[in-house]
Amino acid sequence: MRTTTTLPHDPATDAHASVLERPDGLERGVKFPEPVVEKMRGPKLIALWVGLAAGAWGITAGVGYGFYVVVQSVLP
Repeated sequence: MRTTTTLPHDPATDAHASVLERPDGLERGVKFPEPVVEKMRGPKLIALWVGLAAGAWGITAGVGYGFYVVVQSVLP
């Protein structure tokens, strides 16, 4: 009788056991280590936030001006 329930991994009966192994050789239940990411601090972070804020205001002003032009062209 076939089942739809996932059965535990048995390398002895599995023909594709090498395909199911992780490339780093660890067991399947062991998670990959988290990547090391440097945190951005100081002047770089401030410059990033200022740049993002300026870009957002620029986009807002552009959309506002575009809306103004459309409204002025529709009204007599």
